[in-house]
Amino acid sequence: MKEIRVGFLGAGRIAGQHVKSLQKLPGIRFVGVYNHNLAKAQDFNSQQLGGAARCYSTFSEMLAETPLDALYACLPPGAHNGEVEAAAGKGIHLFLEKPIALDLKRAQSIADAVHTSDIKCQVGFNMRHNEPVRQLKAMLQDGSAGRPLMMHAHWFSSALRGDWWRDPKMGGGHLIEQVIHLYDLARYFLGDPVSVTGLVANLGKSRFPQYAVDDTSAATIKFRNGAIASLCASNSADPWHPAVGATVICEKVFVQFKSPEDALFLHHNGMSAEEAWKPGAVRKCEDVKNLYNTLDEINRNFIAALRDGEALRSNVDDGLQSLRLVLGVAKSSSENGALQQL
Repeated sequence: MKEIRVGFLGAGRIAGQHVKSLQKLPGIRFVGVYNHNLAKAQDFNSQQLGGAARCYSTFSEMLAETPLDALYACLPPGAHNGEVEAAAGKGIHLFLEKPIALDLKRAQSIADAVHTSDIKCQVGFNMRHNEPVRQLKAMLQDGSAGRPLMMHAHWFSSALRGDWWRDPKMGGGHLIEQVIHLYDLARYFLGDPVSVTGLVANLGKSRFPQYAVDDTSAATIKFRNGAIASLCASNSADPWHPAVGATVICEKVFVQFKSPEDALFLHHNGMSAEEAWKPGAVRKCEDVKNLYNTLDEINRNFIAALRDGEALRSNVDDGLQSLRLVLGVAKSSSENGALQQL
């Protein structure tokens, strides 16, 4: 089995979660950690990696001195400054946390570097790796779901999070940094978006002086195939019971995502209400739940892509296009909800 030498760009909470996940896979060796604060890199190495890696406060030094097969980029989206492009230029495979940037210029630069180097690049849209999501995607691909028609989704939470997350120049806000998961899921199910209109605001959290990003957003999206999606989000909802869910309507199946990891599939085969209530009409109901840890699955998929050529479920183009979509919502809001062509 080929050993995979892994390095980390950033040494925060999400990097630690990836370490715990990767430690479950065979043949992974942690070799390098970069953080602009060397003490933080050293602490991460000691506590998370058992002291196995070399630590750097200069990313160029890590690239020059430590051979890497894969780099996990776990920076705030506003902190990217060419490191990912430099790694791609050396043929290092990439795992990028989402969003891959805060603006399209940097995102396009990253995508161009990935394509030029012909490397593997997984983007951390972990919802794509949940079993109910995978099942519906497979049904859309093989035609058993029929055409996708509509999606309605919501993300309700209430958290101040860290300093970088609340800084619009580093985290981008609730819509761009967090709810992008749902916009990516809409693309995954419904295809290419062609236009969007939306509104974004800071309403409930405006009383916190350190909260400088949005906490409320809503958008309507039209897709190339004619499908429509509506997405709404609030970061001023019930703090005890966050809720993330969706309903996806296709020609032959109605899917209610109670959460990304738990969905009810109602297979109606396109029947009308009049047909459904006739004697002998049958509707198959199926409750699909995750039987695994989603972070473990996204990392398994990435490492399998490197070793065995398994197809990635979320690539750099998904990172670029899903960012383009949420930035379209933000731009629409800045223009009083004007329609944005994508």
